[in-house]
Amino acid sequence: MNVTFEIAGPSCDLALHPISESTARKIADFGRGIYKQKYLSWWRKGNTATYGMRYCPDCCVRVFVDSEAVPFDETRITQDVTTMRRRLYLNSRAKFLAVLGFDDEFCRFRWKWNDIQEFDPEKFTFNVQRWDRVMGEPNYFVIDNVLYDGRWADAEDWCDPEGFTLIDPIVIDLEEVRRELAQEHRVPELA
Repeated sequence: MNVTFEIAGPSCDLALHPISESTARKIADFGRGIYKQKYLSWWRKGNTATYGMRYCPDCCVRVFVDSEAVPFDETRITQDVTTMRRRLYLNSRAKFLAVLGFDDEFCRFRWKWNDIQEFDPEKFTFNVQRWDRVMGEPNYFVIDNVLYDGRWADAEDWCDPEGFTLIDPIVIDLEEVRRELAQEHRVPELA
């Protein structure tokens, strides 16, 4: 049998980068125009980028065994997530971080596994990133990949993309984050 996991909703391509003070100033000056300042997709480079499906209330999740839809408990999607944190670069010399990309391209994504002997929805595992603190929104989940019984999908398909709008770049001042953390960890003085 074949097993298919499908999600329809907004896809996103986001990157979190350490940037210099001069790039932070350029972003303040140019806003979205910063995307035109360098070669196409320069902002996608680095280890803290994601390209996946945003899992949110607007999404539609369906699971098929062969061509028949089967019930699926969606709470499993966000059970084990990796959290993207603003403090990721706190121990570096970085002074600023920038969030660049898009998160509004409506499309469908399908992961399909062939030759499955027995279907068990508990065998799905999800690579999900949580971008809450970075994006300033609660429950900001991005599904990067789906595995079934520890296997990568035999086929993956992006279907019917409808275009996107690049977000206004977000600049995070790491000195402010460091001060916030220091406040959180401050021990009250004894009188």
